[in-house]
Amino acid sequence: LPPVGGLVPYWSDYLAAAAADSYDARPGLLAEAVAASGACVQSSGAGAAIGAADPDGSVGSTYSDTVPTSVECPVVLVDGGALPVTQPERADAVTRLDALVAQVVGAAPGADVVVAGLGDGDSSVRPRAVVASGPSFGEGLLTSGSTRQPGAIQLQDLTATALERVGVEDAPISGRAVSVVSGASSAGQRVDGLVGFETRAATLRSVSPQVTAWLAVGFALWAALGAWSWWRRGASRELPRALVVGGVAVAAVPISTFAANLVPWWQMPAPAVAFVAILGAVTALVAAVALGAERRHPLGALRTLALFTVVVLAGDVLLGSRLQLGSVFGQNPTVGGRFYGFGNTSFALYGLAALVLVAWVARARWRSRQVAVGLGLGLLVVLLAIEGLPSLGADFGGPPGLLLGGLVVIAGAAGVRLTLRRSVVAVVAAGLLVGAISWLDWRRPQASRTHLGEFVDTVISGEAGSVLGRKLAQNLTNLGSPPLLAISIATVVLVVVAWRVGWHPVDAGVPVVRGALVLALVGFAVNDSGLVIPAFIAVVL
Repeated sequence: LPPVGGLVPYWSDYLAAAAADSYDARPGLLAEAVAASGACVQSSGAGAAIGAADPDGSVGSTYSDTVPTSVECPVVLVDGGALPVTQPERADAVTRLDALVAQVVGAAPGADVVVAGLGDGDSSVRPRAVVASGPSFGEGLLTSGSTRQPGAIQLQDLTATALERVGVEDAPISGRAVSVVSGASSAGQRVDGLVGFETRAATLRSVSPQVTAWLAVGFALWAALGAWSWWRRGASRELPRALVVGGVAVAAVPISTFAANLVPWWQMPAPAVAFVAILGAVTALVAAVALGAERRHPLGALRTLALFTVVVLAGDVLLGSRLQLGSVFGQNPTVGGRFYGFGNTSFALYGLAALVLVAWVARARWRSRQVAVGLGLGLLVVLLAIEGLPSLGADFGGPPGLLLGGLVVIAGAAGVRLTLRRSVVAVVAAGLLVGAISWLDWRRPQASRTHLGEFVDTVISGEAGSVLGRKLAQNLTNLGSPPLLAISIATVVLVVVAWRVGWHPVDAGVPVVRGALVLALVGFAVNDSGLVIPAFIAVVL
């Protein structure tokens, strides 16, 4: 509805909705910050009035129902209306939108113009288009410091861009100003790439629940059959070969969902079917290689999966996180939780793989135990750096669990007994490590910070309580996920049966199991993902 008497209708409802949420949204922030800089915000249309309103919901004399013939303010918002889903209504709406954009350009010649899809309307939920033109935007793909991904920006980045244009640099907003990544590709190629990215994100958003559910069913079934086999035949007997094969295949599924994105399945005629087929092929290949290694060493399959996991995920982080962005168990661009680095599920896979490789190196037959332990410790440092550095993994909750789990593995390989004093020192060291990385990130310019530095800023500004409360609430919410509950319950049943029948891992696997337990517990405690980290560690281990 358009403003009535200079006020946006139902403004109190918007304020109540923002207050009820835990993301510290501040309706009216744009107009307030722009006014503080000595400038103003002009708006046209009911939707634009909401974005241009002051904190009290007023729009003042700069609002108009139609596009003005000239602009008074450096920031102008225009409501372009909604695009219908069906034809020919959609084509007619696009024609009207083109005419509206032409009016805006005519009213402000030489200005930067951004056309953005801000809502889904009747359409399915998926990434929306943003097109920018003007002196500040060259030819290429839009990006921002909040996504670090060419061709992907967030809604709050548009707010940050508008504020930057009028000289506001310290507004309390998580967005970053939009910039352009140039390249050699043509406009048609860029559009095709973005359409493919949209298809990939939308397809995986619809497929992910099914993949997760079937993974949980597969693991629960395997755990039940394994527990029954142990109970019936005793722990001294090996599991039937079919169960071994099935277990390795289930363990290979999570990392294979990332590797499947190496094949551009979203360009194929039936993307969902193509993805499932490629996922099955990759899983079968990875499982076959792992089973071949298992015949030569009891931990061969686990080590093979660990090596493959670190190569895929570490390589992806080093190259820009393109495999994890738009993946079943990675970052979903439609949700917009994060766009780079390690998410909670990928951290669980990477963290466990790191512990397996560190244990492998630290127990290898080098010139002496000291050399082996030193090499294992060095590998742990490298893998920690990839996980925690803001320019790479940028994971706040991962380093404590990985460091403590890694130290448990190193201690086991070195024959060092873990006392209470040593454990306390290790916990303090983990806390100091995360604090130091976050502080160094906070010291960088605001536009270059990751969420690590932003958390330090919330501590300084006194807003850390709401952030921690939101993460705690999210953690508790995720406890009720049926697939994760199924995996967790199946794991508990399997562990109880293993304990009752006297099963124990091979000697080389003991440090890994202990380190993985620490990783799962610490990961559960300091992250906001509920059972995600313990459950996916259990699936692979």
